[in-house]
Amino acid sequence: MKKRPVLWIVLALVAVVVVAGAIWGKQYYDARYVGADYYAMVPQDYDTTSHDIKSMNGEVVGTGVDYKLTAYNARGEARPVAFTVADPGTSISRGEEQPQPGAYLWVSASKQIVVRWKSTEQNAIPEKALEMIRKNH
Repeated sequence: MKKRPVLWIVLALVAVVVVAGAIWGKQYYDARYVGADYYAMVPQDYDTTSHDIKSMNGEVVGTGVDYKLTAYNARGEARPVAFTVADPGTSISRGEEQPQPGAYLWVSASKQIVVRWKSTEQNAIPEKALEMIRKNH
């Protein structure tokens, strides 16, 4: 008869581990893949020279341009964003055209990475974000 309480304790511990894992997984997913809207402008003097893009093991997989910009949300709050755009025609290219100096960008940035980006028009940028972009460029 003593085996029943042990079974319930084991089942309760398994349930706690499963729930904790699900919570951790959701937090990780949100921090990594759920982005918030930010806006940036590529400075006029930005260097868009292509360089080698390497895989995690150091193998060259293509060429592209690194973008390291300051972006602003609709409240005008700044945050750094960084992403690489592969040159068109390389095996890792997504068909995106590289943003040129002076281009406005919409950036979806999670706490950890830039999830997506695209070129946008100046009139699509919220007022506070555009004000901060103009002030800092």
